[in-house]
Amino acid sequence: MKRRGCFLLVAVAMFAWVASPSDASLNRSSNSTLTVFAASSLGQTFQTIGKEFEAKHPGVSVQFSFLASSTLATQMLAGAPVDVFASASVTDMATVKALVPESKTFAANRVVLATPRENRFHINKTVDLNKRGVKWIQCAHLVPCGVAADAALAAEGRVTSKPVSLEPKVSSVVAKVVSGEVDAAIIYHTDYVANKGVLKEIRFRDSAAATTHYLIGVVKTSGQHALAKSFVDAVLSAYGRKVLAEAGFIRAN
Repeated sequence: MKRRGCFLLVAVAMFAWVASPSDASLNRSSNSTLTVFAASSLGQTFQTIGKEFEAKHPGVSVQFSFLASSTLATQMLAGAPVDVFASASVTDMATVKALVPESKTFAANRVVLATPRENRFHINKTVDLNKRGVKWIQCAHLVPCGVAADAALAAEGRVTSKPVSLEPKVSSVVAKVVSGEVDAAIIYHTDYVANKGVLKEIRFRDSAAATTHYLIGVVKTSGQHALAKSFVDAVLSAYGRKVLAEAGFIRAN
């Protein structure tokens, strides 16, 4: 009888081991990737917020795509899988209204004129872009940083020279002015803050014309709506606002 009892105990234990998933399979089943499309100017701040989000959601990996908002909107309309969209443009968010029916403004930014610290042409105001030999660049006209740059320049009304290049996203503009490849560039204030050790900033007189607003929302086709909403909430949280403010973003009203 004793031997039979021992056999039953061993059999039950073996059944439990076979029937119960291993720790590894539990981890695999709980793992998920959240895809976030975000304007390139949000790169540093969203990566910081993303790491904090992953720490609070074990098994979740946040995958970012940082490009111009207009480019991201085009990709979304073409069917690219995405859970959250953060745009640097009200217009680009409106373009994907059918995919992101609800969005919230969470920050603002403004474009500025930046030069390398060496500043060999002594550029101290926007009109100095007209000096002979100055090479300056900005974002392409259709992307948010380009739209803001065009508006700021139009309001200034004093620059007659043309940029030597129109870049597809602001990070490309920043890279060229930081490296000294160009003498000046129109970038976001937040990009200046991130590179203030090597750049000098000149503000446009019309701050309203130079300002762009950021919106964020959950994509309705997301297969993990609750998790996507949690990420949006993280951006809107006190911690998210703190990270954005430290980077130089203007708090949304």
